[in-house]
Amino acid sequence: MENNTRIGVFFCNCNGKITEKVDYEEITSEIKKLPQVEYVRDSQNLCAHLEGELICKEISKNQLNRIVVIGCAGSREEGFFREVLVKAGLNPHLLSMVNLLGECCAVHEKNPQVKVKSIELARMGVARAALLEEVKHGDVPVNRTVLVIGGGLAGMETALENAARGFKVILAEKEDKLGGRLARVNSIIGVDRKPAELLDEKVKAVTSNPAIEVRTNTRLGDLDGNIGGFTAWLVKDGTETPVEVGAIVVATGVQTIFCPVKYGLSIADNVIGQMKLERLLADGKDFNRKNISMIIGKGTEAFNLPFVIAVKNALLLRQKFNATVNLFYTNIKVGGDNWEKMYTDARAAGVNFFKFEDNIEIAANNGEIIINYEDPFLGNKVPGTYKITSDYIVLPEELVPSEGTEELAGVLRLELGPASFLSIDNAHILPEMTSRDGIYLAGSCQMPGFVNEIEISAKAVAEEIFRKLYDEKVSVEMTQPYVDATKCVVCLTCYRCCPHGAITIEHGEQYENLYKSAAVMNPLACRKCGICAAECPGKAIQLPDYTDSQILAQLEAMEVQP
Repeated sequence: MENNTRIGVFFCNCNGKITEKVDYEEITSEIKKLPQVEYVRDSQNLCAHLEGELICKEISKNQLNRIVVIGCAGSREEGFFREVLVKAGLNPHLLSMVNLLGECCAVHEKNPQVKVKSIELARMGVARAALLEEVKHGDVPVNRTVLVIGGGLAGMETALENAARGFKVILAEKEDKLGGRLARVNSIIGVDRKPAELLDEKVKAVTSNPAIEVRTNTRLGDLDGNIGGFTAWLVKDGTETPVEVGAIVVATGVQTIFCPVKYGLSIADNVIGQMKLERLLADGKDFNRKNISMIIGKGTEAFNLPFVIAVKNALLLRQKFNATVNLFYTNIKVGGDNWEKMYTDARAAGVNFFKFEDNIEIAANNGEIIINYEDPFLGNKVPGTYKITSDYIVLPEELVPSEGTEELAGVLRLELGPASFLSIDNAHILPEMTSRDGIYLAGSCQMPGFVNEIEISAKAVAEEIFRKLYDEKVSVEMTQPYVDATKCVVCLTCYRCCPHGAITIEHGEQYENLYKSAAVMNPLACRKCGICAAECPGKAIQLPDYTDSQILAQLEAMEVQP
């Protein structure tokens, strides 16, 4: 603690919401008794721009070097007051926020205990402020090479987007050529061009770009390091080659599993899945005036993609070949750009939609498909089943992560989410990020998506990488936990419990302990969650702004001990 610590306390009434429950004078009279509190001021709304300017003046006038704000404590408000401290010439981390509104006034009725609790919260905020220390910025060298795993549309689009932002890109594809599933489809939803044309354009753009290095027949064997400084071992023909990269993008896509046994059928020329139908259409198969039945919905409820593909192909068969198309469904999910219109166009074109529940039977007899089903809308009014014969039956395929996804997740230390797809960090806030900074997901490896979604995903990933690795040295606020090497016994507890892979063990004479080693937190990879500090059995790890001494001081400041 500094001997010249001078604390200023600013009380915000939140436009009368706080003084409805507590007496401001009673709180401030107690605060003024506390040591090192040099200034106390109240306001109806501290978040106002003019109030921020007044705080700056009071900090300078009273030579304050620690600030306590009592009122509300949302992230927006905290950001505002940190900016005020910077304008006043103070480090933004010399701020203690007391959430009197959210933790006391908004959750209790007016009674004597509210007064006690509000005073306790204020005392705790001041006690913590007295021990706050400055947090500096540091320059961290980073590698501006991006490794993209997967050479399908998502991988190629991601490679091009990163190259356009000045990064060198290594594009690793496990097959012998680029393209992925795009090379096997007949048409793309929402795109007027043929898939072959789009694929040819993307492959040429990638292979002709001097910033992109394509490695086919290559997979990721192992990985070490953190964002800005990964070492990836790429395996080709049994030989491992290390490459240094700053970020990794997984764009491995999806695969389909066709299992007609679920419907009591075996694989035959007229028993196919939607992907096989796509390939037949792409190869010029003639379905002129054929009778084709499709099943959709049973076992495919998790994603929209199978529904839209089925409706798209049904409409194409009807319009191009004048085929009789019967689409049996348990549900139709076509909410999205132009999907609803495609569905209504299919109905208008003469595609027959038949709803079923579990009451459908499919059999193959002498090359003919026989479907027996009960219409749930008619119920008992028209008893019995309906019989429809078809030349082809198109069954739904299961969309699953591409082969090797689970193994890849183990190498990358990532979690698997629903249906064993790779798990994103937060679907709403961080839709392309994983639990490890520097490792990103693009395209359908996190969830089956459409071409426009894949392109948006690639752009989002590239922007996030550029935000983190904008130069060869990036300025970072050193808010990551720090380790007292004299207490570290290299037990690896922190290394094992870190959910973000942000901790490494370094060795050297500078570490003053028996092992000449200590845990080190990467400032770019660390999310400041504090798990390592909580788990360390030797109390060797401290989290800035929330050190053990600060938390203990808050507890000691309580008149009623816990």
